[in-house]
Amino acid sequence: MKQKNKFVKKSEKTVVRAKPKERLLQKKLSTTTLAIWVIVLIVVTSIAYYPAFTNGITNWDDDNYITDNPTLKEISAENIKQIFSEYYMGNYHPLAMLSLSFDYQIGGEDEEGEIYAWIYHFTNILLHILNTLLVLWLVYLLLGRFDIAVTAALLFGVHTLHVESVAWISERKDVLYALFFIASLIAYIYYINKKDFKYYAISLLLFVLSLLSKGQAVSLAVTLLAIDYLFSRKLLDKKVIAEKIPFFILAMIFGVVAIYAQKAGNALHDENSYEFYKRIGFAGYTFSQYILKLILPIKLAAIYPYPDIINKSMPAYYWLFLVPSLSILYAFYYFVNKNRKIAFSIAFFTINIVLLLQLIPVGSAIMADRYAYIPSIGFFIFVAWGIFTLIEKFPKQAMILKGLLTIFTVILIVLSVQRCKIWEDNITLWDDTLEKSPKAVVAWNNRGSTKDREKDHIGAIEDFTRAILYKPDYKHAFYNRGTSRKDLGKEINDSILIILALNDFNQAIEFDEYFVEAYHNRAMTKESMADFIVDTVRRKSFLNAALLDYNKTLELDNSYENAIVNRGVVKGKLGLLDEAISDFDVAILKDPENASAYSNRGLAKDHGRKYKEAIADYNKAIEIDPEFITAYLNRGIVYRKLYDFNASIADFSKVLSIDNKHAAAYYFRGMDLIQLNKLDKACLDFNIAKSLGHLYVQSAIDKYCKQADNSRIIKQETTKTKITKEETK
Repeated sequence: MKQKNKFVKKSEKTVVRAKPKERLLQKKLSTTTLAIWVIVLIVVTSIAYYPAFTNGITNWDDDNYITDNPTLKEISAENIKQIFSEYYMGNYHPLAMLSLSFDYQIGGEDEEGEIYAWIYHFTNILLHILNTLLVLWLVYLLLGRFDIAVTAALLFGVHTLHVESVAWISERKDVLYALFFIASLIAYIYYINKKDFKYYAISLLLFVLSLLSKGQAVSLAVTLLAIDYLFSRKLLDKKVIAEKIPFFILAMIFGVVAIYAQKAGNALHDENSYEFYKRIGFAGYTFSQYILKLILPIKLAAIYPYPDIINKSMPAYYWLFLVPSLSILYAFYYFVNKNRKIAFSIAFFTINIVLLLQLIPVGSAIMADRYAYIPSIGFFIFVAWGIFTLIEKFPKQAMILKGLLTIFTVILIVLSVQRCKIWEDNITLWDDTLEKSPKAVVAWNNRGSTKDREKDHIGAIEDFTRAILYKPDYKHAFYNRGTSRKDLGKEINDSILIILALNDFNQAIEFDEYFVEAYHNRAMTKESMADFIVDTVRRKSFLNAALLDYNKTLELDNSYENAIVNRGVVKGKLGLLDEAISDFDVAILKDPENASAYSNRGLAKDHGRKYKEAIADYNKAIEIDPEFITAYLNRGIVYRKLYDFNASIADFSKVLSIDNKHAAAYYFRGMDLIQLNKLDKACLDFNIAKSLGHLYVQSAIDKYCKQADNSRIIKQETTKTKITKEETK
């Protein structure tokens, strides 16, 4: 209620009353108290997330962002230009990519080429701690109550729902955009309080940095309106409206960019998607779930799949979740003119979560823990304000309420520590996900990829099959199962597995006619199939079919070096030696350090009887890769042809020093030893080659080793005779 101006006498002291918000900010805060609580927040948050320091790099986008991303391994003008001009993984987040690149420059790789993961986790945790301190600052500026600010920041720092944003390296974009997002809000509040344009400019700049870190930052523009409401500013005032125009323009621009990025990454699902009315039901469900998991963060999972992605049905009980969702929105309406703090906290949460409720279908999950990172601030403001309102209303129960808050905080810390351990490696992550979400097809696929990398091809095939069961059009699962079947078929010489692999690649290509890797692997599979066929005509037909697929691969991606090399190999098998060498030349021109291209060119020159040139290529391949088994083996074979048996034996011995179960190396070394009249050693190598399953060694054993046995028997009989004569004397 506004007071009328009163006339006062000159002798009276004029008292200028501050507005409620200004008066709260004028309250001084002890530097010591501030320092103590800052230290407490840093320590407690670090305790909650310390297991993440020792976690590794997962195969859920981390490999694409870091391990297999050469752009991040060098900070150069060209790479920076690429980072800022291209979408990546369905997102436009150049600052997040750049920060990962900085981490690589600091951490690097070990001697075996493994990337150090600790630096990425350290940076994520550091950013989260900074965000926690910024939440402290933000809430204090918003409400002017340090106790409420500390409580909200504490809950934000240790809450288990934030583990995904922090412990998952790929979510660098989440903690980074939040840093600039919260800082932008802080600068905006300073602008409101101090009426200094420089703070407005800083807020706008920080907003741009937030948008460059993650598209989710677009909600900041609307969040500013919520802050205006809390500070009792006139929302329809021309000046207030004008202030928001640059923010909304930026939000719209980056919103469009985000949509195009999602389309480029095939993350937007327009076709065969759920009807919009069902998405309203999903929105009510997910809105309620975020609140429930903020209250009690249990049964968290990396992926929350849609209930029925095959039939696109939705359980009827999902509609019931509209009741609590609409109740919360009604609470905002009820309190909007009665209690600005409650209305603001509800508005803050809703504004920042509404775009993530799958009303616009994005990705294959119905919700994600990481989406609650910024929205949770509104929830924590409400909880902290509620606790201290109760304490003020019931001072005798203050210790009980504070005790309950402490217990809840400790529970959150324990749950966060346990949740961080789930992100330790791929197997623990995907085992946990599948335990919580058995129909999470991405989890089946990624666990299968992990097993395949660990040479558990059978286990991998089983996981890929489960992924296909729950999503029959899952092209990546078909592709991955095909690679596992191909590799296993080659290992155990099973042509049936090779045929099944071909069927999988055919299916993957049917779902995506531009699936480059599927064409490439189908080509390799057809080439492998040719190795099982004795008939020359049929074998040649498979090689020609492989050649067509390699051509298609390079038609879709002419920079695919492995496809160039592999096409050269097939041309070599077809006797097209000059064309094969031409392909290897192109591959070497693209990458002068391509050891495989040199080795294969050496083989082509070997077949063309250019032995010295072949050896030169093998030398180069070995110089690039000192443990290149195939190059040593083939160079040894060329040395045999040149009758340099000692050099040949040295190469085969080198192969065996790297792989002591290499049957061909034992066989060829045995043949060299025969030439040097070392029958005993040769036969020893032949027998080892036989035990390892070499197909052609038996004829060598029959030819040479029986002769060696006879010589040994004659030698032993001669020795016995000499001994008998000596004894007689």
